[in-house]
Amino acid sequence: MPLVEIPGRAAGGDTGAAIARGVDVAVSLTNARANQLDPRRFTQIACALAAELGLGVRVTDAVQLAEEGFGGIIAIGSGSSHPPSLVELWLPGEGPLGEEPPHGAIALAGKGITFDSGGLSLKDPSAMYSMHTDCAGAATVLGALVALAELGCTVPVYAALPLAENMPGPEAIRPGDVVTMRSGVGLEIIDTDFEGRVVLADAVALLSESQPQAVITMATLTYQAVVALGPEIAALLGRDAALTQRLLDAADRADEALWPLPWADRYIAQIRSNAPGAVYRNHPRADTGRALTAALLLGEFLDPGIPFAHVDFAGPAVRMQDGGPVATGYGVRTLVELVTSWPASVDDR
Repeated sequence: MPLVEIPGRAAGGDTGAAIARGVDVAVSLTNARANQLDPRRFTQIACALAAELGLGVRVTDAVQLAEEGFGGIIAIGSGSSHPPSLVELWLPGEGPLGEEPPHGAIALAGKGITFDSGGLSLKDPSAMYSMHTDCAGAATVLGALVALAELGCTVPVYAALPLAENMPGPEAIRPGDVVTMRSGVGLEIIDTDFEGRVVLADAVALLSESQPQAVITMATLTYQAVVALGPEIAALLGRDAALTQRLLDAADRADEALWPLPWADRYIAQIRSNAPGAVYRNHPRADTGRALTAALLLGEFLDPGIPFAHVDFAGPAVRMQDGGPVATGYGVRTLVELVTSWPASVDDR
């Protein structure tokens, strides 16, 4: 398998250089083709960067994922010969680097689908061509962690990267199957091409266990976000007004276009399932509002008292050029701005 080139440290070590390296990491991973970057290789790169930068890291392989109840990640990765994995990374802030992620951190999750064929709900070939970029969420979160580590960030950050390849192999999950998620809740997989929210649901359930100050998910999740906002503006769906505003302010300072869509509880029935053993379903059975129902579904897998926001950046993650899709590194600057401007005390939040 060809190696993916990951940019080294830039000379000078200043803020601009640190952010530039983080963006370059995100771009390099998102641009890598599926035969250059599978879940195993992504995991290796994340671990190498963690070792270089002094980040905490923990890898959960496919066997452990099954043992520890990550039914969503296992389901989406089950059709591929490249097994899924979950990579956790953390910055302790001003505390010591421990063997466990810090409690009370800012928590980030990024969708890491290294190739999305749609699984048994197979995509049209023309739609499949650019699907090596479906790991942009995980690449962005990893790039942000790189930049924050380079900057000596004093705010604790905890990230979870669910990594899988969504393929229609003989063990692939079938439409209509019910899986038990990390939270212990049953999820009906109506459409295997709605896979990003499934792996992210397991990731946010894990993050929720550490009682973080906030959870933010990053994903190239729905085409309807592009329909609503065009190719250059990402959608922000937040169920906490203060966190939503912090993200909007951070994106403004980072000069990355981000626009709020509503947290639409009125559509919650669209993600409920009546399948045996299931509480939720991964498809709303509706042609409209799918960016909204995707965010609602994710919100059901973490403690309702934890501030939560979801960024759907299917549009600005890549630019379509004559030679094909080219990653932009969107989101790294916004996440760095968000974390580095986070208030120091509970009273300030």
